[in-house]
Formats: sequence, structure tokens, C-alpha cells
Amino acid sequence: MFGYPRDLGAHWELGEVLGAGSFGVVRSATATDGSGRLAAVKTVAKTPRRGPATPRTLLKLRSEVDAMAQLGPSLDAVALHAAYEDDASLHMVMELCSGGSVLERARAGRLTEAGVARVARATLRFLAQCHAKHIVFRDVKPDNFLFLTDADDSPVRATDFGLALRAPPPPGGSEPPALTSRTGTPVYMAPEVIRQSYTAKADVWSAGVLVYQLLTGRLPFWESVAGASLQDVWSAILNDPVDLGHPDLPAGAADLLKSLMERDPEKRASAAEALRHPWLHAEDTEEAASPSTTAAPLAKDVVQRLQRFATHGRLKQAVLRLIADDVAADVGKGEAAVNAAARLFDALDADRSGGVTVQEMVAGLKAEGYALTDFEVAKLVSRLDVDRDGAVDRGELLAAMLDWGRLQADAAWAGWVGRAFARLDRDGSGCVDLAELAWVARAAGNNGALAEAATLLREADADGDGRISRAEFFALLCEASGDDALDLYDARVAPGAAALRPLDDAVNGGGRGRAA
Repeated sequence: MFGYPRDLGAHWELGEVLGAGSFGVVRSATATDGSGRLAAVKTVAKTPRRGPATPRTLLKLRSEVDAMAQLGPSLDAVALHAAYEDDASLHMVMELCSGGSVLERARAGRLTEAGVARVARATLRFLAQCHAKHIVFRDVKPDNFLFLTDADDSPVRATDFGLALRAPPPPGGSEPPALTSRTGTPVYMAPEVIRQSYTAKADVWSAGVLVYQLLTGRLPFWESVAGASLQDVWSAILNDPVDLGHPDLPAGAADLLKSLMERDPEKRASAAEALRHPWLHAEDTEEAASPSTTAAPLAKDVVQRLQRFATHGRLKQAVLRLIADDVAADVGKGEAAVNAAARLFDALDADRSGGVTVQEMVAGLKAEGYALTDFEVAKLVSRLDVDRDGAVDRGELLAAMLDWGRLQADAAWAGWVGRAFARLDRDGSGCVDLAELAWVARAAGNNGALAEAATLLREADADGDGRISRAEFFALLCEASGDDALDLYDARVAPGAAALRPLDDAVNGGGRGRAA
């Protein structure tokens, strides 16, 4: 039905049930290739418990896979290994998080104020990434954020994309249309969700409820919602004052919550704006005051740039990869960034093979002071490897490192995009259709070319006519360029790392390290 592979059992052996609910069931799984890799498999029935499958329910399942595949490479989200299907069910093989949910850890008394600030920062980072890609998450609650490990300083991952919805602006428009369906867990709903006219700002309100709950042990309007009717819950959210004078709310957190739980979404902070609040960065200040104990990284924003590119859709990645070659060929265009990326590539390509493998990326980033697990590097590389040949080539790394927002202001931008469009519009019809996208998918080494082409089409076909016009193509590449800032992504620089400079400065300003 979806075009996903049907051989789950050939790759993964299912184990114990980890959780179950109305959504389906989650089981542990072990890879059958002898590596011992562990995963979690979420299985969802294609047919609802009540009534037949409808286009709406099936689109919802496909949207969950699409959103998870796109955002999973972020260090703030659970990764999707693969999706499979059979006649009855959809199976999503995901990164296994063994540290439990944020809610479980809070109830166990294991979250300090600093710990809650780390959770809040990860949550807002993830939401800002979603919103920069015009995705509304719609299910922010502490159950849907998991600790990767049981360690106190474990990374936090967003999970359960079942309600996530892509809501881009219409062609030629600047603002996405308002959403109308009351979706999510009622106590975390924003007032405008109850009124059935909302945007991505609704996620920010829900994040405020999450932070309030973690700090105080209760929800903002109730000691307990047991026995409260749905109308009671909605009435409180719409009308009752938010108690920001609770004794367990630090002054800095209360100030942040004031901006998150502003009832008027026009006055409410965006996720990106909220990320700048000083209460979220008290630990950073303390670390910056500590003596340097590790080597300086290649540059402070390399991992952020890798994540930003990795969380673009596959079509946008492929096109930016094409344009990167033109940028590199145009003398004087993006010269500093091109030189910086070239030096970074040479630093990472230890065996001078012309491609950076996962192992080389792991070794290079760790040696220079980045705090990443091998798996986190692998999931980034899997998305940076646009042609899927098993290694990141020079052009792919360049596409990830370039500041595309700055290049879009260049006079050459329209020409670069026009040439890329012409390469995809193989029949010269003025539109890119499914067959031409299947050629792109085959060129990227994808055996299921038609299914992949359909995914690529959904990225840019804003009017749903089954083709990508030149205007839709330009809109795809300019999408959220000003909002998708590097500080929306976890830098993952090891504590105490010295000489933290942006990539361009690390090269142009000289200094230590292999990138200098």
C-alpha cells in the first residue's frame, strides 16, 4: 500500500513488548545480521479498530513515517532506521532509547532544576527544527520525550510523530493556513487548538505546560484532572490564570513560562525565540567559566551544520548537492565557505579515498572535541550521503556546510536554481513529474524508485497536482532559509573545549587543529 519493503523478519527479530496502547504496540528488536544492534519496532494496524481504513487514516500513517524520516537525523529526535509493511500493519524500526521517558524520570525524583532546563532546551530545539521545516508536532508532552540512556546527562529524544503534520505556506504565500482539528492530549492543548484555529505556536504552549509540570509536579491549572470533564479542562485552559508564583518555580523559569504560556499566540514567543532565554543556558555560562580541558574542535558549528542539512527532505538535499557544484565552480562565489568545507573534508578523509566513511567521521569529530556517540554520527552520515554510496563525498559535505541563506541573496542564485531545475526537467515540459523524480531516486541508488519518487514529490508539490512547477521548486529551496538558524541544533561540543569559532572563522582566522 505504501511501497515500503515487506521483509521485516529478514532484517529484525522481534522481542519483548515495550509498550502498547491505542496506537499499536512497540517491541524490542535485534538485527539479524549478527551485529547485535538493538532497536524498537512500532507496529500500527492499517485498519482502525472501528471501521475500515480510509484515505485519511492511511495518510496519517504515511505522514508519521515522512516526518520521522526527515527529522530523525537531528540529535534531538529518535531516528527511524526503516519502515516496513505487510497486509495488515505498518512497522517502524526506530532507535532504541533505554533511559525511559521524561515523565518517568520526573516522577522518580531524578530531575533537578538544571535537568529540567536541559529537557526544556532539547524540547524547544526540536520544535524549532520542526517549525523551520513547516512541521507542526501537535503532541508535546513528557511521555513523548525519551532519555537515550539511564545516565543523568543523557541526551533527550523526541518520539511519536503520529500527529505531526506538514503545513507549508501556499504557493506565493508567506504564512501557512490555520489548522482546525482538535488534536493532541487535552491538558497540553493550547487555547487556540480548542478554538480550532492554530499554527505551530500551539506547540510552544504545550512545551510550557511540560516545563511547568516537570518543575512543580503538577499541571498548571489542576492538582489533578481526575474526575474533570473535557469541558472543565478546556474551560480552565481558556480562562483560568496561569499560577507563575508557585513556590517550586525558579524566577528564571517563571519568566520563560510567561512567554511560552501567553494565551495570545501573536504575543507568544516562537520556539526559536524561547531558546534564547537565559534560564535555559545557565549551565553553558558555568561551563564557559571552567578551564579548558579538551582540544579545540574543528569549528563550533560543524555538527549543527550537519544536522541542519540532514533534516532537509531528500529532494532538497539532492538539489542543493547539485547547486553546490555550481557554487564551487563559480570563482569568488561563496569562496570562504567553499575553502572551509574543502579543508574540513581533507581533515576528515584520513585515507585520502575521496569519501568520508562513518568510521572516519566518528574519529575526526571525536578527536576534535565533539561529544557524539558512534550511532549519532552514523545517522548523520546516512542522510549526508545523498547518493547512498556508503561515504560522504566532497560535494555532499560542501552542500551541508554552505550557508544557503546567505547564498540565496547572491545575484547568481536564480541561475543556479534554474540550471538545477533544467537538469531534473528532462523532457523540458516546465514541470518535474513522478517519472523524472524516479530517475533522481535511481541515481541515488534506491531500488524502490517509484515509492521514493512519490516521497520526493510530496516535499515540493504544494498544490497537489502531481507535478513540481518551477515556482514550487524555487519555494522548496528557499523554504525557511531565514528561520532554520544553526543555533536551533545541538552543538555537542565537549565541555571545556577551547577556541570555539564558526567554521568560516576557524579557517580564515587560522589557529590550531586539522581544519586550520
